[in-house]
Amino acid sequence: MKLLKNKYFNIVWTALRIWLGYQWISSGWEKITGDGWVGSTAGTGITGFLNSSLIKASGAHPAVQSWYADFIKNIALPNAVTFSYLVAFGEFLVGISLILGALTVVGLIAGALMNLNYMLAGTTSTNPNMYTVAFILLFVGANAYTIGLDHFILPILKNFFTKKSDFNQISS
Repeated sequence: MKLLKNKYFNIVWTALRIWLGYQWISSGWEKITGDGWVGSTAGTGITGFLNSSLIKASGAHPAVQSWYADFIKNIALPNAVTFSYLVAFGEFLVGISLILGALTVVGLIAGALMNLNYMLAGTTSTNPNMYTVAFILLFVGANAYTIGLDHFILPILKNFFTKKSDFNQISS
């Protein structure tokens, strides 16, 4: 544990964070600038993806669990346009967060949740790798974002919320 949190590993964690951010930003940008995810064709890309996931929910050993297939049928597909925008811009924003090291923990959690949903939908590709890297970076904590904008952002946020809570105590 001490070895993983050693300050000399910060460059390794930064490199992993930037690699992960690049994966997200390039995937999101592809969706934003391509067809089927945003604009007049929004929803068609995700509908195709989700329908292929439903096919994987059948058979003796389904890759998609029945409860997740129900989520796809009853929530995701009827709201395909909304989910399409959430996925495209969510991936892009997670990428920006991780590359810049800004609100890194939020970006790592959002990325891990997206990866989890992709895996629950029956895809593997790089999703297990990205999911694992996100958890490693969450595990090493502040060392994952020591080199990044969080070095400046987090003290400001901490100060803001500390002052706000001090004000609430005074006014009580």
